[in-house]
Amino acid sequence: MDSLVKSINQFALDFSKKLAESAEGKNIFFSPWGISTSLAMVYLGTGGTTAAQMAQELGLGKVEEIQSHFQTLISEISNPSKAYILKTANRIYGEKTYPFHAKYLEDMKTYFGAEPQSVDFVEASGQIRKEINSWVESQTEGKIQNLLPDDAVDSATRMVLVNALYFKGIWEHQFLVQNTTEKPFRINKSTSKPVLMMSMKEKLQVFHIEKPQAMGVQLYYESRDLSLLILLPEDIEGLDQLEKAITYEKLSEWTSADMMELYEVQLQLPKFRLEETYDLKSTLSGMGMSDAFNQSRADFSGMSMERNLFLSNVFHKSFVEINEQGTEAAAGTGSEVSLRTRLPSLEFNANHPFLFFIRHNKTDNILFYGRFCSP
Repeated sequence: MDSLVKSINQFALDFSKKLAESAEGKNIFFSPWGISTSLAMVYLGTGGTTAAQMAQELGLGKVEEIQSHFQTLISEISNPSKAYILKTANRIYGEKTYPFHAKYLEDMKTYFGAEPQSVDFVEASGQIRKEINSWVESQTEGKIQNLLPDDAVDSATRMVLVNALYFKGIWEHQFLVQNTTEKPFRINKSTSKPVLMMSMKEKLQVFHIEKPQAMGVQLYYESRDLSLLILLPEDIEGLDQLEKAITYEKLSEWTSADMMELYEVQLQLPKFRLEETYDLKSTLSGMGMSDAFNQSRADFSGMSMERNLFLSNVFHKSFVEINEQGTEAAAGTGSEVSLRTRLPSLEFNANHPFLFFIRHNKTDNILFYGRFCSP
């Protein structure tokens, strides 16, 4: 399973770099875990060059391994917990004139807990779009609405993949609401915008990055199953350098337990809410997965008997809100862990662009990855 987690985390960084190419100065927020899971479902229905391209880009191994590893990982991550809620809406919708193989349907249900749907895009694409959107909305507690825009599907649509995630967690150490004040967030050296800045003084795990110079902090969610890790460049305009330098190996090293040191931290972190939607066709094609989207080249022989089936689009949306109680508001009481020893103190002031990710600690899987550079 470690190899699968490595592949997902590697994909997180490759994908974020690809998104960053066309999103200068914009926030980014996506779920590498969500996208990888839904693409693996598609991959298991492919053959030939289509399969080879996807395996290469997603770093996937043997089919049997993929199935059992995803099955294990899904049960680990979606294990119900009082500390967090993670809702995932993951589905393949195929045009009903291209029926799915019974084995493919069975495998999706067994290993991914997902049921591909045969629908009538040809005659009723508008109605299908509404049905998909209302299903996603109900799966994500109403947080993710209208995933598919008006022109997302039409009578020529053959297959659509939807993936939406909603996350809600509670901090181990909560911020006090009365300490939140309006402060400037420096977008670059000459421009700033006001944000609501949360503040706390707490014993937290910090890590230092030498090249390029940056500092990181880990904030645990209750029960410590998940953490939010923030990577803050020392230079106000240093995000670009940090993004270019980051690799899977470096990120693993920087955020490993050996690199963390406990400090008494005066932390300042903006309250924010990100809701980003991506139509992934061009990004994934640009990363080397072009055949799946190409009507004349796509090979979905593992999914359906009919030829000419191809992937029309992949829609992905993730929602996160970072506030005093955690991510997405939920009342709770903070627990204090007092340490007798005097700790060195430092200030961590996230008042300029930073990277952040939410990690499932038991498996080391990056569930969400983002950058915050514009309030």
